[in-house]
Amino acid sequence: MLSCFFYSGRLLPRCVVLWLLTGLLGLGVSSAEENDLIDPAQLPVAAPEELSEVLILATPHFGAPGINVFAANKSTDMTNSAIGRDPTDINVTDPVSYYTNRIRAIELVKKKNWQEAKPLLQELTAEFKDDGDTWFVLGLTYLELKQWQKAIDALENAQALGTRLFGMPGGGANPNDMMIRVAEVYGQMGDESQAIHWINKALKARWDDRPKLAGTSFFQQGKNPNFKAFEASEAFQQAAGSYLPKDLTRDEGWRYDLHYLASEIKRLHVHPYHATSAAAFEQKVNDINRRIPELSDKQVVFAFMQLLGTLGNGHNFIIPAFGEKGSFNQLPMQFYWFSDGLFVVNASEPYRQWIGHKVEKIGDMPTLKALELIKTINPRDNEMQQRWLAPYYLGLPSVLEGLGIVDKADAVSLTLRDSGGARHLVSPEIKPMSFVGFPKLPGLSTANSPRYLRNTNDNYWFEKLPKQLLYVQFNDVVNKESQSLKQFSEQIQQQIINGEVTDMVLDLRHNSGGDGSINAPMVATTVLFKALRPKGKLFVLIGRNTFSAAHNLVLSITRLTDAILVGEPSGSRPNALSEAGWFNLPYSKQTGLISSQFHQYGGPEDDRIWIAPHVPVSLSAEQYFKGEDPVMTAIINISSK
Repeated sequence: MLSCFFYSGRLLPRCVVLWLLTGLLGLGVSSAEENDLIDPAQLPVAAPEELSEVLILATPHFGAPGINVFAANKSTDMTNSAIGRDPTDINVTDPVSYYTNRIRAIELVKKKNWQEAKPLLQELTAEFKDDGDTWFVLGLTYLELKQWQKAIDALENAQALGTRLFGMPGGGANPNDMMIRVAEVYGQMGDESQAIHWINKALKARWDDRPKLAGTSFFQQGKNPNFKAFEASEAFQQAAGSYLPKDLTRDEGWRYDLHYLASEIKRLHVHPYHATSAAAFEQKVNDINRRIPELSDKQVVFAFMQLLGTLGNGHNFIIPAFGEKGSFNQLPMQFYWFSDGLFVVNASEPYRQWIGHKVEKIGDMPTLKALELIKTINPRDNEMQQRWLAPYYLGLPSVLEGLGIVDKADAVSLTLRDSGGARHLVSPEIKPMSFVGFPKLPGLSTANSPRYLRNTNDNYWFEKLPKQLLYVQFNDVVNKESQSLKQFSEQIQQQIINGEVTDMVLDLRHNSGGDGSINAPMVATTVLFKALRPKGKLFVLIGRNTFSAAHNLVLSITRLTDAILVGEPSGSRPNALSEAGWFNLPYSKQTGLISSQFHQYGGPEDDRIWIAPHVPVSLSAEQYFKGEDPVMTAIINISSK
């Protein structure tokens, strides 16, 4: 996956929205072979009386040497080696023809014209054997044509050389994605042993969508058909992360989930001990393991949230809405943290009357104290992310109970203050949790909803404003079915070329990420604007929600242009532990993600804790409810000068 993060709709429906051995039990595992690691089939689940004391190591049976799957810091790990791979002779007699054929072959693959692409790619790889791109698309071509062994050979060459050729049908260019493609080929060939071997290689290389194998992924409906012949086998289920020993008691099932989660944290997280120690992590897991019989299902899930909270960076959370066991309830209200406090900004009936009221207390606890406690279960990149996500967590009664903000999750009271200073005690009725992505600041129900709040669920759109000011709102880094981001960017570029734009605004205040591999056309659009309008002003609007792939976009734009940043500090750091590695717990079916990569979009010594705006502008509750946009007011004033 590529910096994929939050979307509207059921989390990522349109994309659409983890390391247990070292530390735990003190097993110092480094780059171990398959037989050195613990197999879930050998877990001590048959002795229930022992499960209160014995850690269930739901640890995958990995098999690829060369990567330390349980290392503390994996940010420099590679799946291949540049040493020992000598360059081959270049047999290209006509460089122009080679280049023309290369462009044509890739375009043919994009159009899924496999038969016509195959001879071109065969010729290209014969003339020049050291280009991972051509081997990659040749492997995809063989795969689609069901020439299985040739597909394996080509993909292995691509993996050995490396490729960053994205946007191809039939497979991702990341090395662990290619490993899964090879596993799928072996699945088609009916070779279960080799299929599982390659799955384990991909897992060891931090493949980040393991639920796809079990049919529990947000990105793929149903099970992977390539493994249908042996999807019921225990060995495959262990690799897929769906294996669950039979006849587990309730406590045993939750313990199995706990240690599966711990192992996935240690497998997936690029640096699990950057904010905690292995010993502290071990103690936390052992403590939860001991307390499971005393906890309700929801309380166990809250304890899992606390475990993730120790990781100390964004892209780590559970979405406790979709599990078969332990899913949360929520309050029928949405909160937002303005410059002047926490307010109700949305609510379902019959609580809409409280929209616009300030939240002074939750239970008997002052709001600011409650917000401070949220930090323990909100792993984040910086404190702007706390401003963004803490109000979401305050809407979950099980979190409020777990942190001691209220005594009982089913009895939450709020002290609200209206604009006249009168206080109201409200006890909203909780409802089953639904999740449609981490909330964005909603539009106003009145007719004066400002421009920046009107279409926040549209991935991208633009509007021409007076004095040739072009306003572009980019809300999700996800292609729309009706128009790709590339096509949208080309539409804007044409207006710039036609001289229809004097100044340009790119609003990223609602954009918390998506697929970073598709950002390039928008970056090119901003560069084109500055090239053709060197005296024109390029404004980029940022805030607490500007995160993940959107955050990387800001860094790319500011590296290449003199963009003027307006708004709040951003919700991440230029150099950050990020990416979205998904997990689905075998017993409870609770879903979440783990940060699996280190993104260094800043320089090697870029220690900024956020991207600071050149024009800092905050938003008060009074401004919001009046329909004002102080950020755009500042821009219009600057643009007119």
